[in-house]
Amino acid sequence: MEIKLNSDHSESYFEELLEKIKEIRGSERSPLVKISDIISLTADKNRDDANEALAKLLALPYNMSFEDSVRMANYVVLAAESCVIHKNQLTAVYLASQVKQELNSIKNKYGIYDFPSFNAEYKTDEEGNPVQAILPEELRNFKGDSMVLKIDDLDRLVDTFCSRNTYYRRAFSILAELDNRMLMCVEDGVFPTCFLIPYKEDGDAIFEFSHFEVDLREPDERYRTLYVVYRYDTTVS
Repeated sequence: MEIKLNSDHSESYFEELLEKIKEIRGSERSPLVKISDIISLTADKNRDDANEALAKLLALPYNMSFEDSVRMANYVVLAAESCVIHKNQLTAVYLASQVKQELNSIKNKYGIYDFPSFNAEYKTDEEGNPVQAILPEELRNFKGDSMVLKIDDLDRLVDTFCSRNTYYRRAFSILAELDNRMLMCVEDGVFPTCFLIPYKEDGDAIFEFSHFEVDLREPDERYRTLYVVYRYDTTVS
């Protein structure tokens, strides 16, 4: 669960924290060090429950292959960056909860961090809140043949809307509408930071923009796919 920061945190606080996270993401530090560096930025690191969460995070790379630890470090960095961009409190407890959701993906060798990740640039409203995600400069000349929607936390979405109760739309009906809306944004390369997709008459499923991915293992640029990744968040009614 994301917790809003107290009002005594200034705009410069978020900007400085975001710059530190970007520096960590772009560095050549080892996965373990990147995770340690992100944890050092969290707001709750002196609390007992945060220390326990921190210890679990730091222990993860020792139990994984190097490839998987790189994926986990990418996951932690992106989760932290997303928190700060949306002006939410960055805590070790929150990061640990996100990691717990991803562990099953890594164990079973599937998930959303198989390919190199690219963070968006953002258009903001008058109050400085991000409202649109824009293709970063390195992807604006993308020469591949397709742009595809990809969903983080898809299993939870399917589990939520798998009931035969006809009062709710089924998961794949929700995803079909989300996919159609996303495709309408492809030509301009500008995507909403949040999609609200109806799941009942007076309720919406919330999908938040996460990042972009490209399968660089395909040697021919013409046949590469660019993935626009959204995370299923929760519902509102």
